[in-house]
Amino acid sequence: MKTIRLFAQSLFVVLVVALASGCSHLKAVSVHTTALPDGQLLPHHIALVLDREFADYKHEYHEVGDTFIYPLGGPLQEYATQVAGKSFKQVEVVASLEKAAAMTSADIILIPHAIKSNVSIPVWDSQKETLTLVVSWTAKDRKTQNTVWLATITANGTESKSEVGYHNGGKLYQNVFDDLSLKTFKAFQEAPELRSSRP
Repeated sequence: MKTIRLFAQSLFVVLVVALASGCSHLKAVSVHTTALPDGQLLPHHIALVLDREFADYKHEYHEVGDTFIYPLGGPLQEYATQVAGKSFKQVEVVASLEKAAAMTSADIILIPHAIKSNVSIPVWDSQKETLTLVVSWTAKDRKTQNTVWLATITANGTESKSEVGYHNGGKLYQNVFDDLSLKTFKAFQEAPELRSSRP
C-alpha cells in the first residue's frame, strides 16, 4: 500500500511539473504573395533595409501552459520586398542601415520594423479568431539621414477557430498578410513625401 501511495505521489509531482513547464511548439508559416493593384511607380532608388531583427521576428502566444511560436521573418521579408518593388522605380535589398548609407546610388533608405503581433482566440470553434500584426515603415534621405516619411500599418486577419486549428493557421496568416500588403502599398501611393523625385 505504501508503494502504491508513493507511486501515486510521484506521478502527481511529474504531472504538476509537466503542466507548469508547458511545451513550446514551433509552427511553420507559409503565405502566398498578395495580388497588388496597379499604381504609380514612385521616382526613387530605394535601399531597403531587411535587418536581422526583421528576419528573425516571431509571433508567440500562450495557451493552456503551452507556447506556440510562428516564425514570421520569411513572410515579412517577402512582403517588404514585393510591396517596395511594386511601388518604387528601383529597389535594392541590404542587411543593415550602414550598408544602405554607403549605397551612393540610392536616394532613399526604407526601413520596415515589425512592432508587435497578437491574437484573440475565442472560446467556441464557430467564432472568429483574429490576428493583428503591426509594422512601421521609416523612409530616410540617404545623404542627410533625416526622416522624410514615417507610417505605422496595422493589419488584421480573421478566420473561424475551427479552420485555424484544422489548417494550422494558414488561412489566418494569409489574411493578415493580404491586409498588410494592400495597406502598405496604399500608404506608399498616398504619401506626398514619396511622390517627389527629391526626398
